Amino acid sequence: MTGKYDLSKLADGALQERFEDAFSKVLDNIHDLNTDPEKKRKVTLEISVTSDESRELLFLDVQAKTSLQARKPVPITMTTGVDEKGVAVARELKSGVKDQTYFDEQGTVREDDGKPVEQNKVTSIKQNAMFK
Repeated sequence: MTGKYDLSKLADGALQERFEDAFSKVLDNIHDLNTDPEKKRKVTLEISVTSDESRELLFLDVQAKTSLQARKPVPITMTTGVDEKGVAVARELKSGVKDQTYFDEQGTVREDDGKPVEQNKVTSIKQNAMFK
């Protein structure tokens, strides 16, 4: 017994709808700038078929599965130490080098963790730079 089956009409178009939903997720994943655009993604349509004991009725379960690319990792550098209470702490290192100040995009002098440097420290940093 063979036949041709229009998959877009089965279950009032549910299989087609599942494929379109899964393919939309693949497209979103490809256009996510945080993923590798050249790695493969997959859409898998899975149709499970069982029958009744008399083999007159078929029961189909339809699923669409996607295999997407993970987002690229975000590197973060942190410094760690122990505070005055003996509790281990960590903070993000924004300057790139521990204990080094830097200028942000607006020209503000900042500590290595991104906090603004106090004004009296800025003056002494500028004065020390002038005498070197």
